Amino acid sequence: MQQKKYRSSGYLKSVRGEPCLICMAPPPSQAHHMRHSEHRGFGQKVGDQFTVPLCWKCHGDCHTRGDESEWWALNGVDGMGWASNNFSKWEDKDGS
Repeated sequence: MQQKKYRSSGYLKSVRGEPCLICMAPPPSQAHHMRHSEHRGFGQKVGDQFTVPLCWKCHGDCHTRGDESEWWALNGVDGMGWASNNFSKWEDKDGS
């Protein structure tokens, strides 16, 4: 049985309040769910703990790239590391 995905509108709002990880455009950003971070069913997003802030331009660029892992590597950014660190801080603050 598949585990329920973590969802939090408050957490997504906090991610949107961060600058874009790629070009450092100021907030508000879009909360991008990193598609390669966990198993997901067709048409389903990964859990909200795997979101990162991207401006609209970088977000669109990411979605047009076939291999998301390659896109992150080409941009020299550790999106998974950022997501993990940011979510850990959120859990500590939120008490989740």
